[in-house]
Amino acid sequence: MKKDTTYIDYEPGSDEMVNKIVEDHQGWAISIARSVARSWNLDWQLDGIDGGAYEGLLFCARRYNPEMGVPFRAYARRRVHEASTSEARESKSWQKGVGAGSQVENDAREISARLLDIYEELRDGLLPTAITKDESENENFNKEEAIRASIRQLLTSANLLSSFNESKNQNPEYAIEFKRMVNIILEMEVVHQQILWFIYWQGQSMRSLASDWELDELTIIREHKAIIKNIQSRANNPKSKLIKKLKVRPGLRAIAQNMRKKGLKSPFAKALEMSIVLLLIIANIF
Repeated sequence: MKKDTTYIDYEPGSDEMVNKIVEDHQGWAISIARSVARSWNLDWQLDGIDGGAYEGLLFCARRYNPEMGVPFRAYARRRVHEASTSEARESKSWQKGVGAGSQVENDAREISARLLDIYEELRDGLLPTAITKDESENENFNKEEAIRASIRQLLTSANLLSSFNESKNQNPEYAIEFKRMVNIILEMEVVHQQILWFIYWQGQSMRSLASDWELDELTIIREHKAIIKNIQSRANNPKSKLIKKLKVRPGLRAIAQNMRKKGLKSPFAKALEMSIVLLLIIANIF
């Protein structure tokens, strides 16, 4: 992974570096605030969501260390998004509109906001797709089926986000669903698990992940689409032996081989252990 040297000449935590980071990324933080505001049906300025994004940006700028080798946006994205979402949740417009205790609506809007981060084309009113020009020009290309596939992709992504968000909820149904989802993921190649981990668990965008891995963005988009389709097939047909293990595409083989050489383990293994412990705790409670 290429080391980020953008702020390497600054002293971590210094006023100079903090001011430089804020200046460089203020527009980016505002774009996150706007994204969150749209998903919560709020005004990003009147409801103070831009203030939450700025606080998150400032918090990360003060603690960022260039020596980590992680690009600042990858480091700060989740924190800025969470700060914006927190501001949206506490806004008077939101509480007046749905009630401060509307957890279902709250969760739905948070998932919608995350989907906008995962599928950036949604902000332009476009459905997610990784169809190539050759595929679209094929005489057998079915536009309606492509739209249905895009919607299925969104629903599966929303299901993943929901499972991960509710993984700590002391509810047996949520815990069982989370365990089922993680078991499906654990059957995949480690590189595929890493993609899911960074996008759905760490809140990183596909564009950012492609940059970190020094790959073309379309490589990650296509691989993600194949992963989601495979998860969907396995979730709908858990006992089917006809669904083959997803193979690593050529564009990701070098990354996958490097992970094998390093002996990189599944990032979800520990999460599965936690879900099993949670189920045992719940069983003792009930």
